[in-house]
Amino acid sequence: MKAFIDCDCEILQKTLELFLKDHAASAQDCDFVISDEPQSSAKPLFLISEGGDLTLPFSKNTLLSKLEDFQGLLKRNLSGYDAAEEEICALFDEFKTRIIEILRRQNG
Repeated sequence: MKAFIDCDCEILQKTLELFLKDHAASAQDCDFVISDEPQSSAKPLFLISEGGDLTLPFSKNTLLSKLEDFQGLLKRNLSGYDAAEEEICALFDEFKTRIIEILRRQNG
């Protein structure tokens, strides 16, 4: 698990940096972003706020548990994309083969 911590609240930022020192990563290298404010990001967002993924106050154990659940959900979602990508590639290859056969018959 690699997380980029980007909080407006300095106390929360420092707390998360302390709790997650072994999981901290740059914005480019992270699996997801942790923030206390909604933001647009190319990476998935773990939001710490009312109505977010985690609310204040929380313990280190609660934080780690929620982050592991969040990462597990991300992996399940990505594995669904991998299966869809494989199916699309197989369909595309089949389509390409049929087009080549048609062209060969026409030029044959």
